[in-house]
Amino acid sequence: MPFKTLRKPGYAMKENKAQVATSQEVEAKTPEPTRELKLAELTARVSELEEDLKAEKAKSDDYFRRLQYLQADFENYRKRSDKEMSDVKQMGNERLLSDLLVVNDELELALQKAKEKNENPVFLEGVGMVHRRLQGLLAKEGVQRIQSVGSKFSPDLHDAALRVPSDHEEGMIVEEIRSGYLLKGRVLRPSIVKVAEKQAT
Repeated sequence: MPFKTLRKPGYAMKENKAQVATSQEVEAKTPEPTRELKLAELTARVSELEEDLKAEKAKSDDYFRRLQYLQADFENYRKRSDKEMSDVKQMGNERLLSDLLVVNDELELALQKAKEKNENPVFLEGVGMVHRRLQGLLAKEGVQRIQSVGSKFSPDLHDAALRVPSDHEEGMIVEEIRSGYLLKGRVLRPSIVKVAEKQAT
């Protein structure tokens, strides 16, 4: 039968204490980060994040600036498109109104000739009614007749077909060959007129 080694009471406790002491000595010998080192690492990390934040903010500002430029370009494009559409519409409107003025001239001439020849009153009334409706339409669109006879000649409003000797003041319009019209203050068709000049002595 093998012999058992008898240990004195308290020996196991001393052995455990010796092991704990040895473990503490090993841990004490192992270097662990100091508080200053950890603080330095955190500071470096914060600085890095701040730099990243600055870079992202710069990108964001750049994108926002580009967006503003695009928005301004689009607004200018929209304004140009609106103006072009308005100009096209105005040109088409002016062309139509100019054609209607020719019809108005013909109706006025027809009325004048019919009155001179004492035409049927029913015919005169019918033509007159069409003429009045046409004039109402023109007025609704902003068309106004240019004053000519008795007014001073203006190259912006009148075309001088002839200069005739007259007792009137030189430059006065003495006769209108074709009526002129304004469209909302702009010349749609100038008047063709005869202008007075001094008589030769």
